[in-house]
Amino acid sequence: MGGCKIKFKLNPYYYMEPTLIPKITSSPSLVWVVAAIGFYILNIFLGLFLAFRKKTAQSLKIHRLLFYTITFCLGYYLLMNQTHDDNTLLDYLVCLYCITLVPFSKRWDVLVHAFIGAMGLVLLPLLIILRI
Repeated sequence: MGGCKIKFKLNPYYYMEPTLIPKITSSPSLVWVVAAIGFYILNIFLGLFLAFRKKTAQSLKIHRLLFYTITFCLGYYLLMNQTHDDNTLLDYLVCLYCITLVPFSKRWDVLVHAFIGAMGLVLLPLLIILRI
């Protein structure tokens, strides 16, 4: 059977563009997305600990506090981005997804909540990629 053979040649010397981090830090709004991603990663690891170890009142309170911190960072991102640039529909949809659907999914199965949370973590860097 003849098929289409596609060969990919990876460059072993590929590296990140050196101006990427200064572009992110020079933007007043993208810094808040980076902070939200950091808190989001911490919250996912705490959620995994809660799912597989033990749930205590203090760890659930920290999990909720981290979510409020993520919400603040995303809200401030939208505010700063509206001041300096214009927010797009995708900005609002990604923030709405992370702020509303992720906490609503905790009423469902734990694995569904984890999957929806992980999808939010995939969508947040999209905000940075589209702004650069």
